[in-house]
Amino acid sequence: MKTVTLGMFTVGFLILVGRMSVFYFKSKTRNWADLWPFGLSATAFAAAGACVGGVIGTITTWARNGVGKGGDLALEKGTGASHVQISRPAEFGTLSPFGAVIMLGLIVVFVVLYKSAKKKPKRELTWGAPCGLTLGPFLGAVTLTPLINWIGHISIEQTFFS
Repeated sequence: MKTVTLGMFTVGFLILVGRMSVFYFKSKTRNWADLWPFGLSATAFAAAGACVGGVIGTITTWARNGVGKGGDLALEKGTGASHVQISRPAEFGTLSPFGAVIMLGLIVVFVVLYKSAKKKPKRELTWGAPCGLTLGPFLGAVTLTPLINWIGHISIEQTFFS
């Protein structure tokens, strides 16, 4: 992925704000455990967005660009705001080989949870995916990618390859 747009950020931000609003204002218990499916899904897809190639990297780039175009269209047509595109490269860090193993583990957990979830958790998993995918380039560079690489380094590389 070479550029990021304000539309990408807009979609992820609106999904996040919408989900937090529903949690805060409509939930009777405000149980933070109800946010785990959303958070796991967002984390897994933000990490998957750090893939530089392969099938996962290609699919996430294609999906992120499509969602970004939708967000740009909503901004331009809905509010009259102009299209904003960051001109610098948006590479937000790449996963090390050991970090990639951790990311694949997150994706497997997401798939298993999605297949076995009931209606409400499945909806949370579904909304977390585009949120993480679109906010990943903005937030993943600082926090998520280095964290996943570190976890891979500690749990796999030092344990099995040192």
